[in-house]
Amino acid sequence: MRHILLCLSLISTIPSFSQDKPADNPRLTELVMSMAQRSLVMPGYLTELKALVARQAFDFWENGNTEPYVSHLNVYQALYQANKYLEYDFSKDLAYNQVGFHSNAVTSLVFGSDPNAYYSSSTDGKILKWDLSNPKNIPEVVYESDKIVQSIEVSNDGKVLMAIFYQMGLALIPLDQALKDDISVLEDPEPVQTATFLPGERKYLTVSKKGDLMLKGFNAKTENLGKTALKVNQLKVDEKEGTIYAGTEQGVLEAWEKPYAVKESPIEDIMANWKNQSYFGYELGSFAINCLDISPDGNVLAIGRDRGDVILWDILEKKLIRIISGHQSTVTDIQFNAKGDFLLTTSRDGTARIWDLNDSRKLPTILDDHKDWVLTGSFDPTGETVITGGGDEYIRTWPVDPTSLANRICSLVNRSLTEEEWNEFVGSDYTYRNTCSGNN
Repeated sequence: MRHILLCLSLISTIPSFSQDKPADNPRLTELVMSMAQRSLVMPGYLTELKALVARQAFDFWENGNTEPYVSHLNVYQALYQANKYLEYDFSKDLAYNQVGFHSNAVTSLVFGSDPNAYYSSSTDGKILKWDLSNPKNIPEVVYESDKIVQSIEVSNDGKVLMAIFYQMGLALIPLDQALKDDISVLEDPEPVQTATFLPGERKYLTVSKKGDLMLKGFNAKTENLGKTALKVNQLKVDEKEGTIYAGTEQGVLEAWEKPYAVKESPIEDIMANWKNQSYFGYELGSFAINCLDISPDGNVLAIGRDRGDVILWDILEKKLIRIISGHQSTVTDIQFNAKGDFLLTTSRDGTARIWDLNDSRKLPTILDDHKDWVLTGSFDPTGETVITGGGDEYIRTWPVDPTSLANRICSLVNRSLTEEEWNEFVGSDYTYRNTCSGNN
């Protein structure tokens, strides 16, 4: 029922642009949406039928001239829910895309240099390493502490992982074997609000509890670079321009920018000229800024807020591009894919969403199966998979392209719709064919 109400509320918000570009086959679009909805409401014990109706809806959607702005959302959700019940482990209540070894909320998910390896942190104090290609494998415990891990981050070279502790300090954890042989875990006990690596370096920035912006690192001299009177939720460094951004609890986007021409690497230049920095505070409203990400081309800053929306900010022009709305509660995490054409958001409303930045009219793909707040999410390096985690202690993997969900159905269901089922869910005015090629 939750899925139906959500889809209906989203459909009701579609603007009049759909009249400017009518569907090539509105009747087929209506059939696709009807079949997707009927699959969604079908009970899980009708596993094969639920899956085949969703698969046939996908086939019409993929190969027919259907309206693109709504139907893709319904088709994805129907395919996902159908796949959930195929080979479902009822004894452990585990779906096919779900893993869980944390004993408390999953707070952060990041990929390292290996595209098949990602790391998760939790309020249980553990950091685990997972194999994306073998999700059911037991993860490796990379780090364990009695502290609450607020978030984690991997250095650009993938050799060091930073664990930021809630209301405490942080730890630098070597991931590369050569580094492990030379150094052990380095702990910085100074309590911090947040921290981040500098791009391309093993130095890092922190914001202390008192609001001091500090530059630290391996064998590096600690420098005080500035001060803020606001509570900082996240730092982000723009590798292209050398600007440091801070998202604050008070809804102000803070920026430390350089007022001079870059002579060498932006990061090296900004570090050598801190005394010449310019500070700016952009008032974006009273809603807390919880998360930030910069597009791969360095032109756009994405800002996730307590309001449940995302601000896209033009870095060069220093102005708002547009606001993306849809979540019903706080946006907790945000990330561009590697190409910069899709944006992932997670929220306390229990969903993650994938937004197509090339077409603002298109509804987002809604990833809706966590039983609690979704606190973190990430694209894999290829952009083909999304991972999410949150308050229900589980990590889930989601294919971005629904084709893999459709293909999985045909690999597991050894039949097609019968002619009677076809007439009921499709109709006798559409010529019968096998839902899955090769199945009778």
